[in-house]
Amino acid sequence: MDTLRAAFVLIGTSIGAGFISGAELVRFFGGGYLAALFFSCACFFAANAFFLKLGQKYGGYEGVLRALFGRGAAVAEALFLCVAFVPCAGMLAGLDALFPAAAPLASLAGLALVLLFLARGTRGLALLNSCLVPLLLLFVVWYGRGSFALSAPLTGKGALDALLYAGMNVAFSLPVLCETGKSVRHPVWAAGWAALAIFACAVLILSAVSRAGTAGAPMPFLAAVGQNRLFGAAVACAVLTSLASALYPLLAACRRVRGRKKYAAEAAVLLAAFALSRLGLSGVVRVLYPAVGAFGVFFSAFCVFYERFLQKHHKKVHPCRQDAEDKGRAHHKVELKHLPAVHDEVSEPRP
Repeated sequence: MDTLRAAFVLIGTSIGAGFISGAELVRFFGGGYLAALFFSCACFFAANAFFLKLGQKYGGYEGVLRALFGRGAAVAEALFLCVAFVPCAGMLAGLDALFPAAAPLASLAGLALVLLFLARGTRGLALLNSCLVPLLLLFVVWYGRGSFALSAPLTGKGALDALLYAGMNVAFSLPVLCETGKSVRHPVWAAGWAALAIFACAVLILSAVSRAGTAGAPMPFLAAVGQNRLFGAAVACAVLTSLASALYPLLAACRRVRGRKKYAAEAAVLLAAFALSRLGLSGVVRVLYPAVGAFGVFFSAFCVFYERFLQKHHKKVHPCRQDAEDKGRAHHKVELKHLPAVHDEVSEPRP
């Protein structure tokens, strides 16, 4: 059961407003999507399994940063806190784009609802995803089933954009990934189920967009399926799951502040995310998402190199160093039982 909950968390983190509307899928995969999408989901699976295992090994997000960066863990955490503002802004902008007549009240209402779940920490996050992610999957399968296509050419830029897309999702979800890894028993299975579900949903969405010719629309999948009330509910669910995952590390950092400054820090974080969301969904997806994708690719490559190569080298060096320090330098305790063994004869001088 913990494997399924972990898979739901990974899916909910990745399927946001940009995904369910088709906007970010069209941005990263274009007209030729099938091979590029498969490559992206394979990278996503490998990275998710790796960071889930790291969280399991080092006891969560903070333990992973300390193990990888040592004294520089605070700098690495600051970078990821900055990155977390991007999906927050994207999800809030998605809510306002979905309900333009109610903007900005729609995004504020979404913030309030997510904060209720995050008050319970990772349990609230898992509960939110367990409730909403199955509904999202059913919606995509139902409305995309008539447009399924197995053939699509791979464009020249597909491989690079696919790698950036996988890196972006890893960067967005890394704090939640590592925290989830503490309690999941089978991280590879959780990562596999999540990657498979995301691949299937993305194929259905892009197939529907390609068949309807709505790639130029602000919300291509909505334009492909027609005006539908259920679509608004599905996008709202996707926004809530991704917004919760993005806000989690920001609020966790604020709660480490002592005294009343904690509430001031939380208010500053929420106001900053709301201000950044004024760029609009298309602006966030077009400008900020590729930059975060590049950051996620380089960070993942560094973590894999450090954990697989440098850590093994350290493990070989440290035991030898400890043995060298121990040999010939140990001080043994002298106890009362050792005293009778002392030779007590008085020495006489030689002539």
